[in-house]
Amino acid sequence: KAPDGGWGWAVLFGCFIITGFSYAFPKAVSVFFKELIREFGIGYSDTAWISSILLAMLYGTGPLCSVCVNRFGCRPVMLVGGLFASMGMVIASFCTSIVQIYLTAGVITG
Repeated sequence: KAPDGGWGWAVLFGCFIITGFSYAFPKAVSVFFKELIREFGIGYSDTAWISSILLAMLYGTGPLCSVCVNRFGCRPVMLVGGLFASMGMVIASFCTSIVQIYLTAGVITG
């Protein structure tokens, strides 16, 4: 029997899902690249900023997240992070300009 009652497998599965989402979405922006260019009438470099901002926020907020985990624990921080990521993606689906996409899909989701 596992010393933690098998909870470690649930944590492993959760980490697998989180890692998959955090690495998959910036790469998936390329699937929507041409549609975003056509929808907003912008260039390639403007569209590439979406994944760049998202990755900058994802990796740049690491020190802040570390401080929050040490202060509040892992579960609350992960819950808040998941809520922000979900909220950012849902709000991004209602955006009408590329700047709004930068803020929602880039900053909030990242």
